[in-house]
Amino acid sequence: MIASVNPLASAAGLRILRKGGNAVDAAIAAGAVLTVVEPLSGQLGGDAFMLIAGSRQNTVTAINGSGAAPMASRLEQFVGGIPESGWLAATVPGMVDAWRVALDRHGTLPPATLFEEAIGYAEQGFPVTARLARNLREFMPKAKAHPATLAVFAPDGQPPDEGSVFRQPDLDRTLRSLAQGLDGFYRGPIAAAIVEASTRGGGLFSARDLAEHRTDVLQPISTTYRGWTVLEQPPVSQGVILLVALNILETSPIPDDPASRVHQQVEAHKLALDERLRRVGDPRVSQQDLHEIVSKARAHALAARIDVRRAAPLPLQAAGHPDTTYLCVVDADRTVVSYIHSLYASGGNGIVADGTGILLNNRMRCFNLEPDNPNQLAPGKRPMHTLNSWMLLRADTPLVVGGTPGSFWQVQTNLQLISNLVDHGMPLQAAVDAPRWTMGEPTSWADAALCLEGRFGEETAARLKARGHTVRLMGNWQAGGAAQLIQLDGSMLIGAGDPRPGTSSVIGY
Repeated sequence: MIASVNPLASAAGLRILRKGGNAVDAAIAAGAVLTVVEPLSGQLGGDAFMLIAGSRQNTVTAINGSGAAPMASRLEQFVGGIPESGWLAATVPGMVDAWRVALDRHGTLPPATLFEEAIGYAEQGFPVTARLARNLREFMPKAKAHPATLAVFAPDGQPPDEGSVFRQPDLDRTLRSLAQGLDGFYRGPIAAAIVEASTRGGGLFSARDLAEHRTDVLQPISTTYRGWTVLEQPPVSQGVILLVALNILETSPIPDDPASRVHQQVEAHKLALDERLRRVGDPRVSQQDLHEIVSKARAHALAARIDVRRAAPLPLQAAGHPDTTYLCVVDADRTVVSYIHSLYASGGNGIVADGTGILLNNRMRCFNLEPDNPNQLAPGKRPMHTLNSWMLLRADTPLVVGGTPGSFWQVQTNLQLISNLVDHGMPLQAAVDAPRWTMGEPTSWADAALCLEGRFGEETAARLKARGHTVRLMGNWQAGGAAQLIQLDGSMLIGAGDPRPGTSSVIGY
């Protein structure tokens, strides 16, 4: 079974499973299609993370494919802040090398086979969905500063309309080249084109930055939650927030009324977010005691700060971006993959490297510029990352795999999904469909309203306002996120896709 936000990607993954490929093969085939059909949410110039649970080894591996700041980066270059777009906003792309490492360790089929459908959609085109058409229109103000970007995404002067066929010939050529060897992204003509475009645009990339990039292969971080084991991506992923928040929730009984449950979850999230913001950075550079941060003792100390009658202030951080894409796969041998990739903001830094079709990320925005912060920008350092993915295990066996896009909202959504499953025993699709809250506005984190889907109702909103929350009611299905889940239930697989984006596709055989 495969669950993703796009039916073309899910179909590509299913085709690989039917050909005898495993879950890793299918995830990368689907991920490659997503770079073509959902390009603003994640493209070759972005990053990718995976959790891979092997059916035979009874182990779970975390693939961390995130890139670092160029070696020429200096704090004094960002006195006015890190820009939203342009070359100074981009870190070294990590996605393609994450694919290479995952395939080297776990794959059974070559990239030439896995990229067939992605190459077909890039060359021959695909029908533009309503969501992509809307996103492309919103992307145009950023794209207009860059002729190479406009040439790809507005080839006739305007972005493609819903239902039109969208072709990307430059990306087609790049994918064909990578199908012969993924190393070619970091050395050779593709790398040279990225560095040349960066230099011409005032960026900091060098051939060394690309050639020396490496993917981390790590053990997941974990905690237990009411009898379940929860696995998450280790730093530089923000997955630590989810584990700390679950530990805090576990210290108290589950409230009876919706307002108290939302208050408890929101306050736990705030405390966990503050732990991440103050204490966690790139482990290659910054020292941190993750064992203590994710310990039950630390959770009890944090939980003591929660006032059940009053909302605490939200820790300050950068504004979020809901543009990412997530998928999960389970194969016939019960290998399980939780996969997520992104450019960060919609369309990343807004720049396509000339002649490649590759859209670059703006992940530098996730650095902190304050002195002594573990996430402070530095050359060759990776910023803390919004991308995270999770699994629920019992007796060391994966039983639920899931995740969602949504930038800083990801851990908020995942917290609610796991609570719905574990605390309330909801069936898989019901857990995804349940009314959802998000903390923080997408454009201004300082305007940090608690946004509730309208299905929570006026009474719940009023009770939360009485506790000091700034509450805004959204549409009934308007919360951030596009969650995809698969449950392993004996010999059966059960999938669930989020109705909110309108394009979720869960298929299996």
